[in-house]
Amino acid sequence: MSVTATRKGGPPAAAEKPAKQRYLAVDGLRGVCALALLFTHVAMIAGVLGTKELGGTIASTSAVGGFFTGGLQIFAGVFFVLTGMFVYQGFAKSVINGTPRKREGTVIRRVLRLLPAYYVMYFVVLIALNLQQIDSVWDVFRPLALLHIYDWDGWSNGMEITWTVPDMAQFYLLLPLLAWATFKFASRGETARARAYRMMLPVPLLFAAGIAWLLYSQMNGLGTRALFWYPMGLMPEVAIGMVIAIWLELQKASPNEAPKLLTFAGRHRVLFLGIALTCLLINCARPGSEIGMDDYYSLTALGIFYGLLAILSASLLLSMVAPGPESRVIRAVFTNRVILFVGKISYGVYLWQFAVMHFYLQKPNAYFNGEPMPLMLIRAGTGFWELQLVTLVGTIILSTISYYVLERPLMNWGERVIKRRAARKAAAALPRQREESVPV
Repeated sequence: MSVTATRKGGPPAAAEKPAKQRYLAVDGLRGVCALALLFTHVAMIAGVLGTKELGGTIASTSAVGGFFTGGLQIFAGVFFVLTGMFVYQGFAKSVINGTPRKREGTVIRRVLRLLPAYYVMYFVVLIALNLQQIDSVWDVFRPLALLHIYDWDGWSNGMEITWTVPDMAQFYLLLPLLAWATFKFASRGETARARAYRMMLPVPLLFAAGIAWLLYSQMNGLGTRALFWYPMGLMPEVAIGMVIAIWLELQKASPNEAPKLLTFAGRHRVLFLGIALTCLLINCARPGSEIGMDDYYSLTALGIFYGLLAILSASLLLSMVAPGPESRVIRAVFTNRVILFVGKISYGVYLWQFAVMHFYLQKPNAYFNGEPMPLMLIRAGTGFWELQLVTLVGTIILSTISYYVLERPLMNWGERVIKRRAARKAAAALPRQREESVPV
């Protein structure tokens, strides 16, 4: 039960739990997604998931394990929906409310959040696992410039999962450009609703680009790596995040014009969680492909996966952020202390999991100037639960160190820099405001 308060001269205040409380569940969602991906990647290397990447078909070592772990890859798409929502929400708020957007610190926050932890991890695996692969300065510079996703022959040990970092960086650049391109058109809308829906102009274009890339990449035999490791394949997920961002800001500016789906999701959070769970189980069954394998082997299977990915991501996020009564299920699953802590360090969990598996599975003489093997060539060399425990514990330890020693101090420093800049700008503007206020 919630109590509605009304603000004088404005729309009703939020009757439900505050936005910050709702977004707490999003932090937990990050933790769930990071753990799900760790689980499925361990399953790949332990042999629980089968593969066709090594010449011929190598079947799963566990029918039940292969079924469940094979579907967890879908959670990678959730991170891109979150990117679309959080990056675009500031632009949506500015246009829908007709107010200037606060730009201070946007670039600093994104750079400090994404790159320092990535560079530390890169230099660790470069020195420990990849010295023997360095033939030129380009081999070292390519991952620094976030260009390694475009050169598969140069992939480095421990860097297998880092295709998302360049993708995120490119979306950080793309989304402000899309907002800028639609700003004048959207701002001309006479009502908040009109401005909101004009802001959605890029959404169908992103969906079309994603579907076009799906067809092109598969018809030309580029495989699923090209489909998802290049940013074009994840444009539909980013577009979903943009839509949710626009809906949320429209609901704040004009509650009576809030999209019905957003309002419905806020009243039926568990239903939307159920939809997401259903999509997950369908993906585990791999329609159009093969159960228990680490990839999708037909255009039909990838098309189905594309649809499931979109529905699961949208359903999960709407169940978290839609205004409405609180859900005990969401509170229990996504805002308990353990999962919130994992969500806090989730970027490190994501970055370090393959490095930890390398450190555990490689022979001792393979490090530094030795010759470490790619993980796919030493897969199935240990039990799943053993590798899962080692990878989970090792990743949590490294991620915690990364967060408290590097990530949080840098982000706190960035906030201090942002505040000083804002203070200087305000101080510089004060004399001009005084001059303008003096009557002539």
